[in-house]
Amino acid sequence: MTTAVHRAAVLGHPVAHSLSPVLHAAAYAALGLDGWRYDAVDVTEDALVTFLRDLDPTWAGLSLTMPLKQTVLPLLDHVEPLAEVVGAVNTVLVHGAGAGRTLTGANTDVHG
Repeated sequence: MTTAVHRAAVLGHPVAHSLSPVLHAAAYAALGLDGWRYDAVDVTEDALVTFLRDLDPTWAGLSLTMPLKQTVLPLLDHVEPLAEVVGAVNTVLVHGAGAGRTLTGANTDVHG
């Protein structure tokens, strides 16, 4: 039996120093989520449009570092009210695939 792949990543520039992949891998293992993968992907502001456009159906979500937290706002299909108020998104949820895919931005920094 093949385990479905669900991808997520922290995006930024630079981002190689991020501990998020290690923390997420430990959480996925503790929860028995064998098909989940979390990476650190170096993405500049200029490359963000292309990165988002090219997301395939395996992608579930993204974490963003500055300055992508503001750059992403006009590229999203939906922005949660709190993220709109603070003018920054640190979490992007990927719903669906292909032409029906939507990207929803949220801000979890405010609540910690």
